[in-house]
Amino acid sequence: MREWGLSVNLLGLKARLVGAAAFALLVQAAVGQSGPTVSCSAASEPRAVRATGIAELLPDIVVRCVAERIAPLAARADLQVEVLLSLNASVTNRVGFGGDSRASSAVLVVNGNDCAAPSAQGGTYGACGAPLPHVQDPQYARLAGRDALNWPDVSVPFPGAPRADGQGRNPPVSTLRIRGVRANVTQLALSAAASPAGPDVTASVALRATSPVTSKGSRILLGRPVAGLDLSVVADSEDAACTERGGYRSTLRLREGFASAWSEGRIGSSRAAATRILLEFREVPEGIGVLLPASVDCRDPGFDTGPASSPDAAVLGLISGVLPDGGGGSSSSGRGDTTPSVRLALSGGTGWAAYEVDGGAPLQVEDCHVPVEFADPSGQARSFSAKVGAGLAPSSRVFVASEWAPTPRFARPISSRERTLGPASCNTNLTFPFVTNQAGFTTGVVITPEPERAGSQAATGGRPGSCSLHYYGSDADGQPVVLVQKSAVIETGEQLVFTLSAGNQASNLAGVSQFRGYLVAVCANPQVSGYAFLSDGFGGIADLAMGYLAPEVSLGRFGKRQVPSHVPD
Repeated sequence: MREWGLSVNLLGLKARLVGAAAFALLVQAAVGQSGPTVSCSAASEPRAVRATGIAELLPDIVVRCVAERIAPLAARADLQVEVLLSLNASVTNRVGFGGDSRASSAVLVVNGNDCAAPSAQGGTYGACGAPLPHVQDPQYARLAGRDALNWPDVSVPFPGAPRADGQGRNPPVSTLRIRGVRANVTQLALSAAASPAGPDVTASVALRATSPVTSKGSRILLGRPVAGLDLSVVADSEDAACTERGGYRSTLRLREGFASAWSEGRIGSSRAAATRILLEFREVPEGIGVLLPASVDCRDPGFDTGPASSPDAAVLGLISGVLPDGGGGSSSSGRGDTTPSVRLALSGGTGWAAYEVDGGAPLQVEDCHVPVEFADPSGQARSFSAKVGAGLAPSSRVFVASEWAPTPRFARPISSRERTLGPASCNTNLTFPFVTNQAGFTTGVVITPEPERAGSQAATGGRPGSCSLHYYGSDADGQPVVLVQKSAVIETGEQLVFTLSAGNQASNLAGVSQFRGYLVAVCANPQVSGYAFLSDGFGGIADLAMGYLAPEVSLGRFGKRQVPSHVPD
């Protein structure tokens, strides 16, 4: 066992600190070796903390002091000590309590004598209605450095000693409970390149007298950093499909990193502390709208592999008027319509949305599935992709104790954890390899939307959508021709029918003169078939005629043909 020591000269008492894995303070009376000895030890129950948390609430630290030898033990005054807490990360508590700019929200409570209004003035008695008038009121901590807090004037009842007022004895154990300490966990995560979570959050506690003290102590484990949120795209969800409104619907899965990662807002009554989840959408093409549900019931049986949703599952309520950092706005939490109906405000293809966590069981890992719809009201046929990221909110760049920064608050890891959503499957690209109306021929084209799957869109056909027709070829003089026309929307159950020469005015298509080449139709429907018929006798008896089905070809985001990876170039 390796020993370490703390020497204290406290009101005529001499102390020596001895310990190994635990913090210990031994106070020995100066009257002799047989006098009373007080031994104190500090401990905590470590728990998971959010790796992106800037102001993470740490578990309580409890210091227990007992008298090793009681008799003979005369009445004696309280021990007057300074308590110093040091962390391996920056302290990020709110400050400015009790009119003191350095008084923080961390509190020390002696012998459980608690009240709602701690003191910032040291050993104060009976000022807040606490039940034990002979034990000091709870006391706010003062900042003692970037990573340290202290309580400079603490009165600790001498364990088991007769009280000076003659009213019996002090309890055999005196306890100091340190609660409400917050730390910048991201500071640890960012310093550990080998681990995304980073090292553990640890602390040390020292008791000091007004006389000089030297100390050396072991560390107390407080927190293990763990990711508080996981984002994924449910690619095989039934909701991942094209919609009737000319868009694409997918599902984002937001999963709690560990039980209680989203529950801090449910400890106490302050709604301002409720956990928020910030979604950031980027690279959304112009003209495309993003629709989100106003509320999401987590662990919905429609998504879950387990039993039906329990009544204590969390609900995500969309925040209206949210700021880009996930703060501000007002919550619309509550169980309601979970269909995507709220349009996200976009600027330059970027927009933010935040959900606030309401309810839920602290011991249950929440699993929330958020349907997202990309809507194209114009019905324009195009493939595109957009990026989405998620993180706990509000985000902040205030990494120290502050009078105004919100608690909790988080670093912004969204850009490194974003996912790509690509509704390219909502389009069908048909190629008509030869069309012409030269040399007495003309070509007729029929494009037919088909049902997306059995039982959908009734029996009359697929969803409404238009087609962009791209003509590539030459005219009668051999001059190149490149032409694009956009058809009117093909309504459910209808077909797009036109001839190369006459077009179809009702479908917004004009005829082309003396053209020969090929035609590509990009249609806003995931399942479209095409047929072409060439003849030299439209409206009469044909000498030559033929027909063919148009093959489908995959096109990339920029119109380039996509070749499967197993096919040589």
